[in-house]
Amino acid sequence: MGSHSNDDTYLKVVVPKRIALFESIKAEQLSHLRSIAGGPIKITLEDGAIKEGRKWETSPLDVAKGISKSLAASGLIAQVDGVLWDMTRPLEGDCELKIFNFDHNEGRDTFWHSSAHILGQALDMEYGCKLSALGLARPGERASTMMHFMENWASTKITKSKLRLVQEKQPFERIEVTRDQALDMFSENPFKVEIIND
Repeated sequence: MGSHSNDDTYLKVVVPKRIALFESIKAEQLSHLRSIAGGPIKITLEDGAIKEGRKWETSPLDVAKGISKSLAASGLIAQVDGVLWDMTRPLEGDCELKIFNFDHNEGRDTFWHSSAHILGQALDMEYGCKLSALGLARPGERASTMMHFMENWASTKITKSKLRLVQEKQPFERIEVTRDQALDMFSENPFKVEIIND
């Protein structure tokens, strides 16, 4: 599969623009969180133990680190008052906390979901794909089938790209965006625009 001028534009202009928007929104949200953070909270663990934390500061990962290094290393996703919660997302108040590793369905699902994002980024960076939430992709203006990319899952180029991304240890970060911010961030991806507008 050769290079395409639309792919080059996508990779050199669109991706950096999206990253810059993400970083700008994240910085704004972090600034707001710092302004409201600090009050003490009680975190009740699955065994009934209570840990102390700080509102909008302490994360499930912080709690896991306070319990053991192995829990911090193996924890993939938390549950806060029955809601799945990113390990680095600050807790908002008194809560009940569970932490799941790969032995739990919640942990496995999170691991595979995160792995799909790594594949998506590899395809994005190598082919300039425009991915939908459903996984269909079109590099540049040329239609491609998902089967083509499934066949390339183990290709040398994609495998090297995936390994490089994993070795970079990029954090999985979460921000909340308005509809307009989401449309701005994904304005060049017709699949995402359609999903956002729905």
